[in-house]
Amino acid sequence: MMEILGMKKFVLKYSFMFIGGVIMFILNYSWLNNVLIPDPCYYHFHNPNVVMELFYDFGSSSNNHPEPNLINLLFTISFGLIIGYYTFKFLNVR
Repeated sequence: MMEILGMKKFVLKYSFMFIGGVIMFILNYSWLNNVLIPDPCYYHFHNPNVVMELFYDFGSSSNNHPEPNLINLLFTISFGLIIGYYTFKFLNVR
């Protein structure tokens, strides 16, 4: 009986983490990018700051418009996993 409860807890914890990662991915690529970059053509004539260069690529394939890079993806998903984990811990205590 304890083994089944432990397995349910394990599945529930990783489900919360997965859902948190997916929600953060969707929020980042649908809403947050539009908030952070209201005018992508701004970077045609202005240099991006260090944070923008860290999380976005400015390549010729996108006509020098900012595109999220791998660091942005990993940071977004990691943040979502952490939020999902702590949501599980908060709801599990109750």
